[in-house]
Amino acid sequence: MLPIRLSPQVQTINVVHAVRDHWVHNRIPCISHCISCYEYACEPRLCSEKVMAYTSFLSLDDSEFCSGIASFEEIVLASMEAFNLELFLSANMAANNMLTRGNPFINKVSIGGVSPLVPPLPGKIDGPVTGGIAKHGRFEGDASMTRADAFIGDNRDFQDILYDLDLLQLGKFGDDGPDGPSTVFNLETIIGIKKQNIMMDQAANPEFQFTARRMASAYNEASFILNVFANGRKSTQCLKGDGKPFPGTTKEATLPIIGSFFRNQTFPPNWFRAASPVTGAINGATASQLLAAIPTPPGRNNAQGVFVADPAPPPPFNSSFNCFAYWDQAGSIPGVLVNTTGIFEKNVELLTGIQFTVASGTAGCDQQILPYGAADV
Repeated sequence: MLPIRLSPQVQTINVVHAVRDHWVHNRIPCISHCISCYEYACEPRLCSEKVMAYTSFLSLDDSEFCSGIASFEEIVLASMEAFNLELFLSANMAANNMLTRGNPFINKVSIGGVSPLVPPLPGKIDGPVTGGIAKHGRFEGDASMTRADAFIGDNRDFQDILYDLDLLQLGKFGDDGPDGPSTVFNLETIIGIKKQNIMMDQAANPEFQFTARRMASAYNEASFILNVFANGRKSTQCLKGDGKPFPGTTKEATLPIIGSFFRNQTFPPNWFRAASPVTGAINGATASQLLAAIPTPPGRNNAQGVFVADPAPPPPFNSSFNCFAYWDQAGSIPGVLVNTTGIFEKNVELLTGIQFTVASGTAGCDQQILPYGAADV
């Protein structure tokens, strides 16, 4: 059993930003981190879209992480260093993954599927195996940009045909760029992609679910294209062989860049992380634009295959969509975690506390809710 805690250099936000000064604007790959774990040890079929978004980068000597197993701290620090994500944005996503599909007792989660390195919870209170974040339902879900719904088929492997359909939206709405006409992703492209994902999957999947938690996750993931994967600006710290910095770029999410991340699951050549930390507010603002532009409410298909809106949550969780998603996410975390003791209890308290800290940033969402979901699902 291992206590979850941020490592000494991440005790406070102020200290984090002081330590991270040398990370900002760095080119990826760069001298000490020249490759993505994906290119070596991680099995591509176990690397979900979300994993690639924020857990694919650690030093190569971290063999356990590259085996697909990580601690809370490792995921947080990796996502901060690789993509310049702000502390609480990283920590909230890592907390959700650990609580839904990890083992917070030993502070380990599989970033893919079931692994013998992540045993079941004590007493098997959440079932005989720990699923890993690729398992459908609690965090991963329907209407993905690049994975099939679990009911339809392969919800783990990258689906070329789905990405090709995404690119049709780029052709319709994308901006012109250095690679040609309609080769730069913009907000209209992302809106078109998500509308298409929802429409296709709702029609093809009789068990289609697009609940508040999944909607929040899907829209935030899509927003990463513009806020996280877009190329940053030039670095003065990573130099070419002639001693000159690599050429800077405008903040553009171009077809080659997104194709490298999504289709190849590797960092693009001469790619720079965001010039300043990407906060939940920054990414959430883009997600809110998707929410406003796409008329689908949180809901699911009924027995007749008709999409039906979910009922509103109780107050105060009905005060905003973000608070609705927070309430819904708690319902996907096994309620048995509330009855733990010792270090296990402290770890759960820390992780659920992070979730509430982030949710309470939305006006009116001022009541914490503890996990109340079913076990062994």
